[in-house]
Amino acid sequence: MLLVKIFFLCIFTVSLFADTIDLNKIAQEAIRNKKVVMIFIHTEDCPYCEKMLKENFEKKKDKDKIAKDYYMIDINLDSSDTIIYKKFKGTTSQFADYLRIKFYPTILFMEHNIIISDIKGYRNQEKFKIILKYISSRSYESMDLETFTNELEMKE
Repeated sequence: MLLVKIFFLCIFTVSLFADTIDLNKIAQEAIRNKKVVMIFIHTEDCPYCEKMLKENFEKKKDKDKIAKDYYMIDINLDSSDTIIYKKFKGTTSQFADYLRIKFYPTILFMEHNIIISDIKGYRNQEKFKIILKYISSRSYESMDLETFTNELEMKE
């Protein structure tokens, strides 16, 4: 009986710290503010995820630049958060399964609650800035990221 009580206490305690991330509401807010939703999906035991977080998201100047054009959402698959996206509602890992994400880190960009681009894998600061420019300039509407990057290199 004591083990049952401890089990339920643990479950209750974990649920107290769980958050709900409602991407539908965030998407509506982004539309009102003319921003793109950027979702950084990662795990705690991924060294490339940790490196990308430190290099691209921790410094105040980087956060400020991102906040200018994006709503940045951090989804840690090891958390007990609940994700709501369109008609989906479930855990962070169920959300990754729902979107068939198997590689981390993955960055999703959404406009009007539609995923417009996904970037899989680690990107250093220089490459990440190019991705941000690619999305914020809406170049994804007319070319892929590789073409955009090549055009930038030709201009320099």
